[in-house]
Amino acid sequence: MSSRVDPPKHHEPDRRPPAGRLDKAFPVFLEGERGVAAGIGRNISDSGMFVETREPFPLGSRVRVTFTSPSGGAEMVLEGEVRYQCFINFTRADAVRAGMRGIGLRFVIPKGAQGLSRGTIH
Repeated sequence: MSSRVDPPKHHEPDRRPPAGRLDKAFPVFLEGERGVAAGIGRNISDSGMFVETREPFPLGSRVRVTFTSPSGGAEMVLEGEVRYQCFINFTRADAVRAGMRGIGLRFVIPKGAQGLSRGTIH
């Protein structure tokens, strides 16, 4: 009979994004009633995404989000509705105060496209 005792297992917290979410940072361009802005897209899912941007768009407004490939090739455009705004102030590791602004978008069917049939993209 063995008297060996296994040490307690240390469980690392699960740092994976929830199923169906892509937790990567990528550049996007935003276009709305107030103009055009650049942003960093994060935490994208099939229903929406978060975008860091210097100029948050108004709550409830429609925003066109343009995704570009790093090589400058293909583009994809989706439309979203601003569901929330985020203003975060924090202190960095070097004790410098910093801040971040962003918006939460829920993807919507573009106005005028309701009658179009939805199909599979090949």
